Amino acid sequence: MHARLVRINRGLLFFVLVTVVLYYGKPLLIPFTLAILLAMLMAPLCSKLDRRGWHRAFSAGLCTLIVLVVFLLAIAILAAQIGSFIRDMGLIESRTAELLVTIQQFIERKFGIPVPEQRELISTGGRDPVSFLQPHLKQVLRSSVQTFAGMVFTIILIFLFLYHKERYHNFFRRLTPGRSEAEKEQILGSIAQVSQRYLVGRAFSIVGLFILYAAALVIIGVNNALLLAGVAALFNIVPVIGPIVAALFPFLVALVTEPSVQPAVWVLVTFCLFQLLDNYYLTPHFLGGEVNLSAAATIVIMICGGFLWGIAGMILFIPMFSIVRIIFDHLPGWEHYGFLIGNPGKRPSKQLESWFRKIFHRSR
Repeated sequence: MHARLVRINRGLLFFVLVTVVLYYGKPLLIPFTLAILLAMLMAPLCSKLDRRGWHRAFSAGLCTLIVLVVFLLAIAILAAQIGSFIRDMGLIESRTAELLVTIQQFIERKFGIPVPEQRELISTGGRDPVSFLQPHLKQVLRSSVQTFAGMVFTIILIFLFLYHKERYHNFFRRLTPGRSEAEKEQILGSIAQVSQRYLVGRAFSIVGLFILYAAALVIIGVNNALLLAGVAALFNIVPVIGPIVAALFPFLVALVTEPSVQPAVWVLVTFCLFQLLDNYYLTPHFLGGEVNLSAAATIVIMICGGFLWGIAGMILFIPMFSIVRIIFDHLPGWEHYGFLIGNPGKRPSKQLESWFRKIFHRSR
């Protein structure tokens, strides 16, 4: 009994120490983890360029440049949407004023509160906008500087990881549990595929949401339905905040361009329903299946990641724990933990691939 209590206390102490390190070390660990995953993703392309006679500096630099271009494209899409929002600000303000008048008249009819009293309550109960926004603007500026510094740090680490990839491969091969070199190489190969499978799962989730968003916006009759659906689906890669931003722009477009409020309300309702579908089916099924994690483990891991690392943790903890599951499967005495969080079924991409092959074979 004493030995069992000692093991339990050691396990709890280890869990607490890991949690403290993850929480307080997130400014360094977030870009470091992201750089490792992206380096594993680009390593096959870097090796292919090496076999064609490219110098390692050029092949690693090209792969790093591809990642940088993707980052810049994502920032450009966000900037374009913000610019579109600013250009329509006048229409949004006028439409908001009309809606506010309608709401005030509704309150006056239902509750008997005159419009002047409502305005007086709002003016006395509200705060000065400048004093209210000032601390938030400072926080946004500080977060923007930290994000830019983390992105630069990530790009540098990706290049260094790719440039010295054999050294890191040999280092992790020495740490990898296994009885033979072939078994160790198999474990490292499975770990290296985590980032690719994770991106495939994200791609399936984004494609599914794009189809749902586009169909809903076309049926409702919102202008530029395909463009808005594509942007909204891309924003969903960021948990929590992404779906809010994804629903904001179609809602505002419907609110400004349509003569009544009903289309905007339908956009908001459908996007909320689709987001629930994504949170409880698409993301746990596709994303969890592609990294061989169960749906329940995927949801719990996303919650824990959000608590420790915020938005970045909700994105990065899934591939991290997929790597942990692979290590558990090959550590004596830890196999049951890998079985607990693992998904023994087939990957969704493999199921869809076999389905497409059957259809293509029948058509021939």
